Amino acid sequence: MPPHGGVFVGLWMLLALSLAESPPGWATLAFVFDVTGSMYDDLVQVMDGASRILQRTLSRSTKPISNYALVPFHDPEVGPVTLTTDPQLFQQRLRELHVQGGGDCPEMSVGAIRAAVEISNPGSFIYVFSDARAKDYEQQEELLRLLQRKQSQVVFVLTGDCGDRSHPGYRVYERIAATSSGQIFHLDKQQVSEVLKWVEEAIQASKVHLLSTDHEEGGENTWQVPFDPSLKEVTISLSGPAPGIKVQDPAGKVLEKGRDLKELLSIPNSAMVVALEPYEPGTWLVTTRSSGRHSLRITGISNVNFQASFSSQPEFDSSQPGERPVQGLPISVLVNCSGLRPPGRLQEIELFNTSGHVLLSLPLFNSSSSTAQLWVASPLWVPPGDFLLKVKGEDAQGHPLHRLSGVTYTSVVPGLPEVNISSNIQAYNHEPQLISCSAWSEIPFHLQLSRGRVKLREGQLFRVSGNVSWLIPAVSKSDEGFYECTATSKVGVSRARAYVSPPPRLIAPGNITASPGQDVVMSCVVLGDEPYNLTWSWDGKAAPPGDGRTRLLQNHSLQISPVQPGDGGLYECVAQSAHGTATASLWLFIQEAPWVKVDPSPQRFRRGQELRLNCTAGGHPQPHSTWRRWGWALQQDERDAEGTLHIRSAVPEDAGNYSCYASSTLGWDEQGITLEFTGTCSVLTVTPSLKVLEGEDVTLECWVSGAPPPRIVWYKGESRRALLRLQAARDEDSGLYGCQALGPAGTAFRSTLLHVGSAPHFPEPLGDVEVKVGDSVSLLCRVEGSPLPQVTWSRQDGKPVLGWQGPRGVSSASLDDQATYICEAQNEFGKIQAEVKLTVTGQAAPEIALASPVVRVLPGQPVSLPCVILAGSPFPARRWLKDGQMVAPGDHYSIRADGSLHVDQASQGDAGTFTCEVTNALGSHRQDVSLVIHAPPSIEPGPVLVAAAEGAAVTLRCNATGVPRPAVTWAKGTEPISLSPHYQLDPDGTLLIPSSSPGDAGTYFCTATNTAGFSRWEEKWISVNGSQASDPVPVLAVLGQETTLPCEVQGHPPPLVLWSREPQPLFSVPLPPRYRVLPSGSLQLAEPQVTDAGLYTCTAANAAGNASVSYSLHVQGSHTSLGAGCPRALRPPNPRLLSRPCARERFLLSSIQLWVGICLAGSLRESCCPLPWAGEPLSTQAGSPKLVSPGGNVVYMEKVQLLDQGTYTCECRNAAGSSSKEHHLEVHVPPEFIRGSELTTNVSVSLQGSLTLTCEATGVPQPTITWFWDGSPVTPSEHTHLLSGQLSAEGDECFGNVFCPSTDEFKLMVELQPHGSMVGMCWYLDQGPETSLLCASRGLAAEAHPCTSPGWWSLFLPGQQCSWGGQEAFLRGGPR
Repeated sequence: MPPHGGVFVGLWMLLALSLAESPPGWATLAFVFDVTGSMYDDLVQVMDGASRILQRTLSRSTKPISNYALVPFHDPEVGPVTLTTDPQLFQQRLRELHVQGGGDCPEMSVGAIRAAVEISNPGSFIYVFSDARAKDYEQQEELLRLLQRKQSQVVFVLTGDCGDRSHPGYRVYERIAATSSGQIFHLDKQQVSEVLKWVEEAIQASKVHLLSTDHEEGGENTWQVPFDPSLKEVTISLSGPAPGIKVQDPAGKVLEKGRDLKELLSIPNSAMVVALEPYEPGTWLVTTRSSGRHSLRITGISNVNFQASFSSQPEFDSSQPGERPVQGLPISVLVNCSGLRPPGRLQEIELFNTSGHVLLSLPLFNSSSSTAQLWVASPLWVPPGDFLLKVKGEDAQGHPLHRLSGVTYTSVVPGLPEVNISSNIQAYNHEPQLISCSAWSEIPFHLQLSRGRVKLREGQLFRVSGNVSWLIPAVSKSDEGFYECTATSKVGVSRARAYVSPPPRLIAPGNITASPGQDVVMSCVVLGDEPYNLTWSWDGKAAPPGDGRTRLLQNHSLQISPVQPGDGGLYECVAQSAHGTATASLWLFIQEAPWVKVDPSPQRFRRGQELRLNCTAGGHPQPHSTWRRWGWALQQDERDAEGTLHIRSAVPEDAGNYSCYASSTLGWDEQGITLEFTGTCSVLTVTPSLKVLEGEDVTLECWVSGAPPPRIVWYKGESRRALLRLQAARDEDSGLYGCQALGPAGTAFRSTLLHVGSAPHFPEPLGDVEVKVGDSVSLLCRVEGSPLPQVTWSRQDGKPVLGWQGPRGVSSASLDDQATYICEAQNEFGKIQAEVKLTVTGQAAPEIALASPVVRVLPGQPVSLPCVILAGSPFPARRWLKDGQMVAPGDHYSIRADGSLHVDQASQGDAGTFTCEVTNALGSHRQDVSLVIHAPPSIEPGPVLVAAAEGAAVTLRCNATGVPRPAVTWAKGTEPISLSPHYQLDPDGTLLIPSSSPGDAGTYFCTATNTAGFSRWEEKWISVNGSQASDPVPVLAVLGQETTLPCEVQGHPPPLVLWSREPQPLFSVPLPPRYRVLPSGSLQLAEPQVTDAGLYTCTAANAAGNASVSYSLHVQGSHTSLGAGCPRALRPPNPRLLSRPCARERFLLSSIQLWVGICLAGSLRESCCPLPWAGEPLSTQAGSPKLVSPGGNVVYMEKVQLLDQGTYTCECRNAAGSSSKEHHLEVHVPPEFIRGSELTTNVSVSLQGSLTLTCEATGVPQPTITWFWDGSPVTPSEHTHLLSGQLSAEGDECFGNVFCPSTDEFKLMVELQPHGSMVGMCWYLDQGPETSLLCASRGLAAEAHPCTSPGWWSLFLPGQQCSWGGQEAFLRGGPR
């Protein structure tokens, strides 16, 4: 349980009440303003800034201000004080201020600040405007105690300090600012408005304090300030010479001004204020610097805050707040934290001095009271002097939470108790008498009342103040004597005594009424036997005996003979003895006629004012008095009161003549008073700001209103003049003029600005200028005027002139600069201009040599476009454009020394219009060159054979392209086709035969021609009504021996012979030179190959028709054994596989199909004898299931596996022999990451440490691995190495090479796969010559040669078959 945990309920109640008294938005905004004459400029700026401040505070969603205070002061007066909830009235009172006197230093500023704090609510904002130090600085202690109790902030805006900042009158400002967490800003007169802009931002509700330090010397300091998530806005305020602020977030990022850091105030040699929005909770770094004495304040906006109080006793009296701890006693600190939600908690409390250094730290415990907001610290002994409190803890999310007290606390040195008791107590015999004694002390004390050495009652214990008393029921002679009051504390004992004695006793006489001229005797009877002295007084003055009418009789009676009207009044008799004094009184009334006396004020009133007209009526008997208006009596319900006429909320109709009437039996009297209505004095308007020429007459007018009409006084600066008109105004007449209206109801003030200037004029004429081309030249335009005229340049020809202000400078003159220039000078009072003619000599316009307007080139060929400059001075600048766009030199285009544009390899994209443009000051010259890229014609292949029924329309397409567009012609055989109704040609080159006939059958040729060449394509058309082709004739050729396929044709006209093979034209693609068509039309094969086997067709066509013959060519091997059952009419060939040439087949893991071909034997198809695939039967092989087609020529695998790769052989046999064909199958496996290395993980490593990042993947073939860092490929460097290696298997041993980057540290991760199965991961650590490779599973080990030097090292694994491939990134420690 925390110390005294159960006894702080009273203190908690006090803190709760103090928080309830100051809710958010309950603060006061107070301006304490020095109204001496030197503060005129400050007052004008404060008037303007106040409206912005009020507008800003009223626009906030949470209103921080509840009322407004204005306290003007000067020497020796303070006030009148204004406190209002109406912001408009506050501004009006501020505008009504007027400066007076001037030059006084110091001023009564401490008393003014105290007045503002007294009338302000707790937690208020108080701003002091002055240019002088304090005169009444000795009153500071009471003000400091008041600030500590009210927790208000005081900010000083000083535009002067009387020249001595070491004087106690200035140092008191520093102490007030430090105590209230305020600051001092030293400014020039013109900078007050800048501070007021900051005040707009500074006045906010829920403000909390984070750091407050004051430093006597300059320097740089860095502070760690935790920002918790509840902070919405943080303000950093530094006051001092040459201020500077730098802020870093928890990640180390420095905040930039204008972006993350908002600058609220920047006065180079006085202050800097910045604001930021904490976007990340954590510890922020704030670095400040200043060259001299400075202060730092860091505040924020948050709903989490605290209040603290002190107690020196186990019991706490909630009626006595403990804002100031006492030295020399154990003090308990009680903290009430608001806005902190569970499980957030406070952990400790620290005491700081004003320089920011920790004095001591204590843990905090949650109180045992019913609320979790109350925290108690262990008892402490407070240090001497001023200190601040900081509470530390964490919020509900665990973020650090720091808060600082809003004021400094001052420890108090306790003194002796102060005892008060009346020194002389008069007691009357037989009557009760109470003897009371009170005392006060900073520490607890006992209070005792005694007589002699006897205690009258038991002493009582009090904390701060208390009193004791003793009652004497009936006073007697024995009660006379001394009584003593004693107060005892730990500091010492204080005593005070009182003497009790019975005074004489008087019998009060009765009042006396007499008429003028009578004799009057007034007597006082004194009871008792003790000697006494009796004296008389009249209306508080001693009655003067011996004046001829007044005398004292022997029995001490007072006689007046005769009385006069002026003798009436109150008479007192005083009896004095050794034991005391007794007093009695009587009234002497002299009968007199009624009389009336009316208080002459007020005689003027304003609308809404409360009026009291006092009337004093006398006479004896007392007359009856009434009030009359215009001679008519006012009734009681018409605001009439006895003796006083009370008019509430007066209106103009209440003006008039009033009289007070008194009457009695002796007569009557009446006296009157006149009330005049006075309207509020205001300045309706003044002449707006004027700008006049020097020497002109100026009239300043000021329109005012008020009743009676106010008096008008004009001010300029600090001087007061009654001026309305200025004759022959001069420059020194410029300035701010103020019009003040003075009336009985107050004053009003308005200002206007007068500026006296002169029109622009040239002090000397401007002359023309001549310059050579390329030289620099300046055109001067000197002008005078007030204000300084603005000079602009223009050209007479209207061309734009950019960036000319003042003298015109041309670094290199050109013909384009030659013109007539106009210098124009203008200010508010006029405009003048002058011309300057600039002539540029020694120039020539550019000219380009003529060249061919069109350049043609074939694709891929180099080309240069000429641009030769014939003339131009200065030498022209040259540029190339293509189709109006700038050509940028690069890899494709280059500009040669002669200016020509060169293209190494022209392409179709280069075609277009190129322009060479040369320019100098006199103009420009352009020349266009058209670049044409010629492309030889190209015909897209189409159908080779076209069949059609007789009478059907036939379309033969010729898809030809080229540049320029080729012309298309058609020929049938060797005869060109002429266009006719039978043959029609479309624009795209398509030949149309609307109605075909057998005579149209034949071979058609399409020819495309342009300037770059020609292209030809043949297209066959075989009509179903033409000649019929017979069955192919089988032909057997011997491998490597010449063979001829006969095709001898006859016809008229001579037919055209065309060979085709299954069924493409034989010569449409390049063929080996062993193919040749003989003059007879036969086809000769010089050296037949197995791949030449196939169906060959010879077609002959002319205008009369066509005919064809087909051969089935088979190529036989060199052996000659004949198979049974094969015909011998032709040479029976060896069986051959008719397929594409043998090639290595590559497949991904999927379904595949191997098409082998047809196995033929001899000329008879039924004699073919397909044989099974060679090698191990496919049905017994490992891997995926394999299906063989019935003919044996197709092998199908459903799902290919790695075990399926290898060589497949198809064998085909018959009686004539056998043939085989091999297919090599490789199975590719896509890359795949292994062991989860494709997952992104976070890796941490110490600074200067080493790090290995592993990336392992499998695939066939072995994949290539590339590392990237922030999107860029990783390249080897001093600190980064790529480790890679390849282990191969030979026999039963595994070895390989791995790169070793250094000799001091290396780590390698290797994947071992003996016999095709993974056994685990191995690690290698280079720790010495005997280090070996250790593996995680199966106990696999490897011998390793240590890294004796950077380079490659060997890895040897005996008795293992393994393979390894991969790549690792090795990051060595050190700076990147």
